[in-house]
Amino acid sequence: MERNVPRERWLYPDRGMAKWLGWILSDHSAYMEQEAIAEQPIVAKVEMTTAEIDTVLKTAWLHTQPISVQLNIEFNHHYQADVQGIMVGFADGQIYLQDQADREEKIQVDLIRHVELMTLQKWWQV
Repeated sequence: MERNVPRERWLYPDRGMAKWLGWILSDHSAYMEQEAIAEQPIVAKVEMTTAEIDTVLKTAWLHTQPISVQLNIEFNHHYQADVQGIMVGFADGQIYLQDQADREEKIQVDLIRHVELMTLQKWWQV
């Protein structure tokens, strides 16, 4: 059953889906902006020696400081995004990082291209 009411008998002028367009468009544009940032090519950082990598990893372990690791793995001639987190363990040539979402990432030390200490940002400074 279909009930069609002539436009002149409407109680108010309906704009159809136009009333939802701004809400949907803002979410979609925010998503597209995040995707555009994620698709930008990653700049290759200076390749570090094994000794330099070891020094940074020891410092991160001793002071429980977050690190940013760039792996020496290319995909379509671009490096992957840095893996960031706090080092929660190491064994057999691998380190274990815990990210902000409490996921654990296992990284082989010999695949590390560049590693750097990150500064902790306090929640009240955000």
